[in-house]
Amino acid sequence: MKKTIITRREGLAGAGTAVAAIALGGHDISAGTPAGHFDQSNIQWYTLAGFDHVWYHILKVDPDAKIVDLLLKFAANERIVLHRHHADYSTFIIQGELRIYSADGAIQEIRPTGSFVEKPAGGAPHTEGGGDTDCIAWFSNRGTDGMIYEILGPNDETVATLGLPEFKALLEAQEAPVQAFVPD
Repeated sequence: MKKTIITRREGLAGAGTAVAAIALGGHDISAGTPAGHFDQSNIQWYTLAGFDHVWYHILKVDPDAKIVDLLLKFAANERIVLHRHHADYSTFIIQGELRIYSADGAIQEIRPTGSFVEKPAGGAPHTEGGGDTDCIAWFSNRGTDGMIYEILGPNDETVATLGLPEFKALLEAQEAPVQAFVPD
């Protein structure tokens, strides 16, 4: 029996016709329809003493890969402590907007819902906070087994640090997360 081989373009064109027929059908909801606020009902938020206006939920700590993934929730129209990032990181904004402020309080950047940003370790000290609504962001910190965040005082002095060991301990102290259900 002879096999028919089609190119990726031909296969996608054929699949595209079927998908377009389904997509153009009588569906009321599309990918462009705003989804509203992120449903947080299955997320347990935690706080750290001295860290006002921010809540966390750690998703994963992988010491071997040097990765810490967490959700951060920033209070609307508030700012968190002055800090510096010591790990490469990515953010994805799930809800609201994340506002980044320089140490002197000037707004540096606004990351809206759906934005994805990657930044290298280092950079100037800054504060962050939610926009007009609480902001929920996924942060992925990578590439260091040392300090991830350096918390700074009013004279730029180090008042605390958070690294892999601290995030691992915080993760272990969290309640068991909601797990996916796989039907039989």
